[in-house]
Amino acid sequence: MSINDILKNPWDIFNEIDDETKQEFELSNMLVDIACKIINYRLDNDLTQQDLAKKLNKTQAMVSKLESGEYNPTIEFLYKISKKLGWKFELIFEEINNEDGIILNMEKEQILNEKTRKEIELLKGLAS
Repeated sequence: MSINDILKNPWDIFNEIDDETKQEFELSNMLVDIACKIINYRLDNDLTQQDLAKKLNKTQAMVSKLESGEYNPTIEFLYKISKKLGWKFELIFEEINNEDGIILNMEKEQILNEKTRKEIELLKGLAS
């Protein structure tokens, strides 16, 4: 018996979940991505939550909520934050495996080097 016989493909588990739970999971994943992006920015720039709050013209409590991944900001809110932090902000709507998909992107650099692209393609191949 191989390891593949014992372990289940995680995407199979995800595909077995009802649509409402999938949507909650996907939204939660986006909020965590946003939180990580903000935390990384703050730490990379040696800022406290209070420092970042001043830069964003928000309260420290709002920065804390964003970093928790539990606050669901509006698109306008994210756009304004991205401009204050010097980030490119874009929303991409596209078809993914015949399902509607949305990609939220808040990055300083959108250019992936060839090695990274190849790694992503390899990971996509392993996931399918």
